[in-house]
Amino acid sequence: MENKIKIRVCVGTYCYVYGGNELKEIKDKLPSALKDKVYVEASVCLGCDAKGVVPKPPYVEIDGHLIPEANTEKIISYLMEITK
Repeated sequence: MENKIKIRVCVGTYCYVYGGNELKEIKDKLPSALKDKVYVEASVCLGCDAKGVVPKPPYVEIDGHLIPEANTEKIISYLMEITK
């Protein structure tokens, strides 16, 4: 996991219902250039309520950057941006 980008996918009940469960498999959908650069883990909750985030699930956190209403396209776009 050393030097890899950490992707945390919320699979708490609220996020799970809105698609978080499918996002657990994000690594399989990444371009080959990104697959070896990331580490993906499921999280029961990312604490978005405590952070005052307006609920727009599912949530994904990439190296501390929170992405609300996460989907495959948003995740790949952000990863491409930070790995330039």
